Amino acid sequence: MDLIYRLQRHSGLTQTERHLRDYILQNPEQAARMSARELAAASFTSPAAVTRFCRKFGCRSLKAFKAELYREAVPGAAPLPDCNFPFDAATPAEEVTRAVLRLEQESLRRLPALLPAEVVRRAAGLLLSASCIDLYAIGTSGHVSADFAFRMRKIGRQVNLVSDRVEGSYFTRRMDAGHCLLAVSYSGANDQLRAALAAAKKCGAPVIAVTARADSPAARRADCLLLLPPMESNDAKISTFASAAAQKAVLDVLFAHVFQHDYERNAAFVREDAASLEAVRGAGAAPQRTD
Repeated sequence: MDLIYRLQRHSGLTQTERHLRDYILQNPEQAARMSARELAAASFTSPAAVTRFCRKFGCRSLKAFKAELYREAVPGAAPLPDCNFPFDAATPAEEVTRAVLRLEQESLRRLPALLPAEVVRRAAGLLLSASCIDLYAIGTSGHVSADFAFRMRKIGRQVNLVSDRVEGSYFTRRMDAGHCLLAVSYSGANDQLRAALAAAKKCGAPVIAVTARADSPAARRADCLLLLPPMESNDAKISTFASAAAQKAVLDVLFAHVFQHDYERNAAFVREDAASLEAVRGAGAAPQRTD
């Protein structure tokens, strides 16, 4: 199993090990080139802690750990911009463009290693089996998830998109074992989500979590965990340049698997819907002049 995937999923880490893990996941290219002393200084740990950390993940030495990390981190790639503040007031406009696009591209590049086929299939199966999907996504996650909810409804799936406290209270009370809770949250921890997780546990509804934090409440409660690259701070950042791109990609993958399950019917609907929309647009068009 890929090292980055194992790093992100491992939940039995000490506080020191979590500092190391988070630094390595956020800066894999840089970490793969560092000495034990440099890595310890960057992560506010110690060289001895670095050595123990490498052994915990099945590597006899830091050299072996870095060799595995190199294979996944694309050796020779240019260092990433700061994921939280990728530009400042003096950054030239063309560099701002490159920095933002580089973060989005890198987030998508790291994503396949975090989405094993069997995990994606299980998540799609839970969605297909549910009589209703309660999609909890607050803030930016809610905006990203709105298109997924719309597309799912168009192919006949019932989706409750919960993006604020009032909606959360309403739908949580109506959750039952036939529902599936789909939690989309970079941090995997907020008050509305905690209430939804408690409701799902009480009624026996399965939980799919899309999050960057493998030790978060959402991840610990999940029956199926889909991980995001943990490239950003939870809060101290200009915007969700990397995480929003990854969240949308994961939801796109889930939608594609659900769509494929009944492909002919769903494809027929798409074609009929497109023809209907074209007819409506045609009927509203201005008459063509013939002179």
